[in-house]
Amino acid sequence: MRIASHHTFYSCAAHDDVLAQWERVADEGGCLELDLSRANFFDPYGIVALVLFLNHLPDHALPVKLKLEGFPHFKGAAPPERGPVPYLTRMGFWEEVGPKLDLCDGPPPVRPQWSEDKNVLIDVTILHSRDAVHVMLRKSGEILQSLGFSPIGRGHVMEVLSELSSNVLDHAQSEFGGVVSTQTYRSRQSGMRYLVMSIGDAGVGVRKSLANNGNLADRLESDAQALGVAVQMGASRFASGGRGGGLPRVLEIARRYDGRVAFRSGTGALAYRGHDDQKRLFDTVSKVGTQLRIMLPENRLVQAEERRSRGAEE
Repeated sequence: MRIASHHTFYSCAAHDDVLAQWERVADEGGCLELDLSRANFFDPYGIVALVLFLNHLPDHALPVKLKLEGFPHFKGAAPPERGPVPYLTRMGFWEEVGPKLDLCDGPPPVRPQWSEDKNVLIDVTILHSRDAVHVMLRKSGEILQSLGFSPIGRGHVMEVLSELSSNVLDHAQSEFGGVVSTQTYRSRQSGMRYLVMSIGDAGVGVRKSLANNGNLADRLESDAQALGVAVQMGASRFASGGRGGGLPRVLEIARRYDGRVAFRSGTGALAYRGHDDQKRLFDTVSKVGTQLRIMLPENRLVQAEERRSRGAEE
């Protein structure tokens, strides 16, 4: 069975296309051939989604023959120095998916022990426990400080990462845990630099999680509706409250910085644009578990601090 993507930018839309094709071929025999050779860039959402997808395929689809621009490279040939392969290598992608791949044509590239790529803030990290979350947060705080992020901006980024990581451990009910990745990059459309965070899991999803809360039984007719309840009301599977209320806070932070949020669970999707405070809920191709991407303009993470400082001086 074969899946081929025509997308050059591998993120939300590209992965949804892969999921739609997977639904059509999942029952076919043979190992999966996944052709992503047209993709020349993978953002954190695309990387996290791909790690989750490859690690949760059924045995009959393995090993996967993955095709990227510059991969596989044949034995004895030097790996490419530019393009998606060296970037995925620096992100730690191969360590998390290597056992699921057909590597007969040669092993994946080896990640260098040291990289000066400041665009990679958090490489691919599996969150199995609270301890793993604490390590990730400590590392993130140190990196953000070294890059000159303002204390307020840094605090808000850490708040988002902490909230989303806690949600995975509290609500996903997944033995695999969650996957997180963060990077900075310049938008080809606007020319602005963004901090982009993504975290996802292959757990039960928002709707099934909220179904444990008896107070919400009549509000969960679809995955999209369940997303709306979780994000707009701060509801969770715990009827007693006190947990799960952080998703509205994530949108509040996105609004403060004119950021963007994409949220997927089951067949539900939410798109949020902070600059006009617009939320859009819709149904799309089914996705196992839950995944979120948040984009915050780098310059506003600094300017928010500057505006506050000037106001204090005045």
